[in-house]
Amino acid sequence: MKIAYLIDRDSVGGGMEYIRRQIAAHPGDETRVFFSDRGECTAAKMDEWAAEIIHVNHLKALVQLLGNPFSRPKGKVVFTVHGIHLRKYDFLPKVAANRLKRTFRLWLERWLYRRCDGLIALTETDAADIQRLYGPSLPVSVEPNTVELSEFTMPATGLRYGKDEFAFVCIARFNLQKGQDILLRAIAAVQEDLRRDGKRVLMIGGGETLAADKEFAAKRGILDIVEFAGEIPDAGVYMVCGRTLVAPSRWEGMPYLLLEAVARGRRVMASDCPGNRDVLKGYAAAKLFAVEDSDALAGLLRDST
Repeated sequence: MKIAYLIDRDSVGGGMEYIRRQIAAHPGDETRVFFSDRGECTAAKMDEWAAEIIHVNHLKALVQLLGNPFSRPKGKVVFTVHGIHLRKYDFLPKVAANRLKRTFRLWLERWLYRRCDGLIALTETDAADIQRLYGPSLPVSVEPNTVELSEFTMPATGLRYGKDEFAFVCIARFNLQKGQDILLRAIAAVQEDLRRDGKRVLMIGGGETLAADKEFAAKRGILDIVEFAGEIPDAGVYMVCGRTLVAPSRWEGMPYLLLEAVARGRRVMASDCPGNRDVLKGYAAAKLFAVEDSDALAGLLRDST
C-alpha cells in the first residue's frame, strides 16, 4: 500500500515524532512525506504518486489538498487533529477582528473535515470537542501518541549541561501556546526565594516570542537565574538537566514531551489544559496548576525540592 503523509514543513516537535512513528508502524508499505510549503500537497500530486491512503497532519496541508471544491484525490483522506487550535482564541483579546478570524477558521475546518474520509484525535477530550465543534456525525477515532519505553532506558550522554544541573527545565517553541511568558512571570514573582535556594531555570527553544521573553527577563532582573539556551536538536533528552520539567502551555493536543517525561519518570509541573491533563492523569510525579495562573505556578516553583 502507498501511504502519503502530508505536513506543513519539516520541523521538530511532537507532531513530527508522531509521523515518524506512523511511518515506522507500516514497514511493509511504501511511504512518502509531502510538504505544503513546497506546494506538494495537491490532489494532482497525490494521484500522480497513486497514493492509496493520504494521512494529513496540518491544516495548511489539508487546505492545499482539499481546498478546491472541484478537485479531490482518488485516495482515502485521513486527517489527524494535533490539538484544537481554535482554543487559542480563548486567550486573545476579545475584539471584532479575532471573533471574525475564529468564525472563519471554524467554518473552514468544518467544511474541510466533512470532506475527509476519517478524522483521528489524540485524546478523548479532543474527540469530544471535535464532534461538539465540527459536527456530531463526523467519523472520529482516538489514536493516542505513544512512546517506546526502551528508548529511554539509557541515560542521555554528551549533553551541554549536567544531569539535574537546573531545578527546572522548560523545552518548547517560544509562542503564545507554549506559555513561556507565564513561567517567566512566576519566576519573577519568587525570584528571591529561588536565588536563596540556588534554583535556576533552563529554557530551551526558539520562536516568535523569544526576543520579547528575553526582554521581560532582563527588565525583571532574572537573567542570573534563567538560562536561555536557544534551539537544540532533539532537545527532549535535556529534560534530565532539570529536576522538574515545566510545561506552562495554554492549550495542547497530546504533548510528546510529557509522554517522554512520564516514560523517563521525571517530575513534572504542567498547566491543567486538555492534552497535558490527558497525558498526566494518574501520574504521581506530576503537579498541575490552572491555565495562565502564574501565581499558582510561582508557589510550586518556590516550594519544590
